[in-house]
Amino acid sequence: MSRLRHLGLQLLAALAAMFFVAPAAQPLGWAILQGLCAAALAIFMRLPGWQRLLHGLFVPALALMHQAALPSWVYLLGLALTFALGRNAVLERVPLYRSSAQAAERLAELLPGRAALLEAGCGDGRLAVWLCRLRPDLRVRALESAWGSWLLARARWWLARRPRRLEFSCRSFWRESWGEYDAVYVFLSPEPMARVWRKFVAEGRPGSLLVSNTFAVPDVEPDERIPLGGALQTELLIWRHPHGAC
Repeated sequence: MSRLRHLGLQLLAALAAMFFVAPAAQPLGWAILQGLCAAALAIFMRLPGWQRLLHGLFVPALALMHQAALPSWVYLLGLALTFALGRNAVLERVPLYRSSAQAAERLAELLPGRAALLEAGCGDGRLAVWLCRLRPDLRVRALESAWGSWLLARARWWLARRPRRLEFSCRSFWRESWGEYDAVYVFLSPEPMARVWRKFVAEGRPGSLLVSNTFAVPDVEPDERIPLGGALQTELLIWRHPHGAC
């Protein structure tokens, strides 16, 4: 149903743009107007900011590529790179978010000494590397299932002189046992948070923490909130296992 909603939004924006500009006569002008209409509809529907941006740029980007008359292999390469970096946006509705330096600093202040941390969905690995610099006592395992992002994370690990207490693995965090960690950090999207919560409740060790950057668990109030103050990354939400324990 959600996918049909996005398709319907694009079609409605296309029809709205046709009232003002004929697509056959002015294809680029029509595409730009369609993008503006799509972005406005996305705002009206209260879609997340990244979805508003995608809706606004989708058709104009297609029109620009068509006018550029690029060879077919460029499109194939672009598709491969997009899937390598953003497969989770397609398969699990989790786009590639990159944690801020402030999030790393607040997380470093929160974690107890010599804690074992799982970063479930590490993207390009920036937060894990920052944490190891701020807290060399931590043992960090960072998992990423998009192989393009994982390669970027491995490159960042090499450039950071291969910290021994940091491990990057290309695998799904759903297959990992969370009972081995003192804390689990996620920066995903609203879509998987209910499932994240169920896994934390089922597998988390007593006293362990679930830390989510910005995105809440539906109908479960966090035990603590740490403000971040960013436009996208607003706060760290923290739950203790079992929920409500001090």
